[in-house]
Amino acid sequence: MPKVAIVTGSSRGIGKSIACELAQNGFNVVITSKNQKDASKVAKELETKFGIKSIGIAADIQNKLQVQKLVRNTIKKFNQIDVLVNNAGVLIVKPLEETTEKDWDSVIGTNLKGAYLCSKEVLAYMIPKKSGYIINISSGAGKSGYCELAAYCASKFGVIGLTESLADEVNQYGITVVALCPGAVATDMQKQFMSEKEYEGQKHDMISPIKVAKKTLDVINGKHDTGSAIDVY
Repeated sequence: MPKVAIVTGSSRGIGKSIACELAQNGFNVVITSKNQKDASKVAKELETKFGIKSIGIAADIQNKLQVQKLVRNTIKKFNQIDVLVNNAGVLIVKPLEETTEKDWDSVIGTNLKGAYLCSKEVLAYMIPKKSGYIINISSGAGKSGYCELAAYCASKFGVIGLTESLADEVNQYGITVVALCPGAVATDMQKQFMSEKEYEGQKHDMISPIKVAKKTLDVINGKHDTGSAIDVY
């Protein structure tokens, strides 16, 4: 029976690349986005291209009820969850003194609280079967602080702490929890750091989203120890 993966924030960028890599390797994949149309479109693409089963589910992962619905609908469709990739993220580039409480809550809520909510819900299905993988997409900014990225860095440092703590908790159940920490990745999010001209001039030196996707598959194939925060470069 094919394994089932939920990939949050998977209608574009790193998340979409991860979803494609998993589908190419025979996983049935749940695509999530805040926009139902975008999620459904990518799910259809995966089914057509790779011959697997995929569904698109709209969910704001900051919202507990929407996360519960996401997991419930996944179980209803596939009756199992083998992999969770906590990829969904937002970034705000501002000095701390200009960062509003709304900005802060949005970044921490999506990047860190979202990973907590999704992990908590899938564990209810992974623990009884004593297997599973939770892969959290952190960042190089989860290991070093950067100017005008206080909220983002705080959230990504937090993701690594969550990873290490949860890995220790669930190791007894055969569940692997790992954080991936890519540097600059050639995505639309990266464009927020620079002008269009700078991005176009430097994107060929950036990490390809596919590289992060392949590292995700490496984790599932047992090439990294649980609790690790793995640099991707």
